[in-house]
Amino acid sequence: MDVKRVLNKNWWSNKKYIYFNLLISWYKNISSKTKSLKIKNKHRLHLPWYYGFTLIVIVPIVCVSGYYLFWVTDRFVSTTQLIVKDTASSQGSSTGISFLIPSIGVDNQDTFLVVNYIQSLDMALYLDRELGLKNYYKSNQYDVFSRLYSDATQEEYLEYYRNHVDVSHDETNGIISIEMQAYEPIFARILVETVIQKSELFVNALSNQLANKQVDFVNNEVELSQRKLRNIKQDILDFQNSNNLVSPEELTKGISSIIQGLETRLAEERAKLTAAKSYLNTDSSQIISIQAEIGALENQIKVEKVRLVGISDEKGEQRLNTLSAHFQNLELDLQFATDAYAASLKALESARMEASGKLKHLIVITRPSLAEEAEYPHKIYNLVSLTVILFLLYGVGIMLSASIRDHRM
Repeated sequence: MDVKRVLNKNWWSNKKYIYFNLLISWYKNISSKTKSLKIKNKHRLHLPWYYGFTLIVIVPIVCVSGYYLFWVTDRFVSTTQLIVKDTASSQGSSTGISFLIPSIGVDNQDTFLVVNYIQSLDMALYLDRELGLKNYYKSNQYDVFSRLYSDATQEEYLEYYRNHVDVSHDETNGIISIEMQAYEPIFARILVETVIQKSELFVNALSNQLANKQVDFVNNEVELSQRKLRNIKQDILDFQNSNNLVSPEELTKGISSIIQGLETRLAEERAKLTAAKSYLNTDSSQIISIQAEIGALENQIKVEKVRLVGISDEKGEQRLNTLSAHFQNLELDLQFATDAYAASLKALESARMEASGKLKHLIVITRPSLAEEAEYPHKIYNLVSLTVILFLLYGVGIMLSASIRDHRM
């Protein structure tokens, strides 16, 4: 295979040499015939029509044909198709090919971002770092009209890169079509594969960035709620330690139950006293004993009521109802902070689920192709177009020359 390639290369080189020698000989022949023409007028030179036709039409066509046949470097194309999908839509799809079905209202924002990124300077510089694309375009192995200038600037390199990359987007189904040109089919496919890998990293980084921002915001709210809950618990603990109370409400209930019990016993003793006075003297020992019991109960009730209204300590007197109201406010704050913390945890879980559902993925529909034939340049099309243009120019020149000649006559 290598020997055959070398023989073909030598054959093409010899053919180029013979072709250019024929062109030079033909040009010298025309020049000699032109100089031998007789000049009928000092200001006017009459040439046969075929000389102008040859110079304007034949010579350019022959030169361009020789360039296309012997010199131009063929360019091969590798193509692929991609689509950007999120996790939610992928999970909601009933079939594996549902993304190929056209749908109305497709969100094309992410797709446009991918298309612009593939054509951006960042992608061009990345390909240069990974594959040496700029030096590849400048290689002397390819013809001078096809390759990139050796002293090309970054802007010229970007323009050259964009001229060799075609990225299209179907707004109906969101499919991205990529077509990349290279001088070898293998390198063209490598270019497309590298672009796919970098685009996938770009999509993942973009979706993760958006998802992380949402989750981070909710996570900050969770941390704030947790700090508030801890502070309120610490306030309750400080309140209990400073007042030597676990719960003013429980103390109030206990004192109230004691007072209720004492009042019940006081009512019983008063009933006994009334009954005893009906058959005993007022100065009898039994009545005196009952009266003493009644007095003791009344004094004890007063003492308990004082405890219920206020508590004495070294710093002064603090009313139990005031402490109870303060403690109730702390309990309300604790309940509110607990509910807020539970709600923030639920919101965090929902945000994580929603963020995971919004993660974007770059799905490859068709793998990068490996070209077997050169796609560019379109030699026949370019030659036909050039021929038509040259004929038009020649016809315009003939009409202008005839018009000028008629005016002079």
